[in-house]
Amino acid sequence: MVVVDDLSLFFHSVLELKSIKRAGWVSKVQVEDAESVADHTFSMATMAMLLSDMLGFDTHKVIKMVLMHDLAESIVGDYMPGDVTARQKLAKEKKAMKFILSGLPKEVREEYEEIWLEYLHNRTEIARFVHRIDKLEMALQANQYAKQGYAYKLLAPFFESAKTAVGEAGDIVSEILKSLRPASAKK
Repeated sequence: MVVVDDLSLFFHSVLELKSIKRAGWVSKVQVEDAESVADHTFSMATMAMLLSDMLGFDTHKVIKMVLMHDLAESIVGDYMPGDVTARQKLAKEKKAMKFILSGLPKEVREEYEEIWLEYLHNRTEIARFVHRIDKLEMALQANQYAKQGYAYKLLAPFFESAKTAVGEAGDIVSEILKSLRPASAKK
């Protein structure tokens, strides 16, 4: 039998993502009301749902992976590249995720951990797809900030990072990214 208190840590972690601001927007662009990790995750999940259905992926698994991908940030925060080493980030996130999942029923806990590790290892077609959606969402958010008047010069690294990660696969994901024409880019 599942004890409700055992689930509270998981629920608390999910809710905590609403108060964790995306560090890059705050630090590098000085966005006044930057999106939270929860905002990012919701946008990603909705985009991934549609694109996964269009591309014929296992959308149920894709959505679970998207919802899990940044959950550890509810404890460790949103690190920017260079804040800590990749090894330190991985160790902290693994410890946090183990803690977050600790109260869940064994079968569910094992499934969620497996999906999250699949995302981290980025070796499967679904994991690579979710990583690309992560970067696509970032570029679309940068485009939103450009429309709000934030300087393209500050946003350019986010677009470049997305282009590098998404690549030129010629699929709908890369086509959406190529179609972005930030309003501030003309200045």
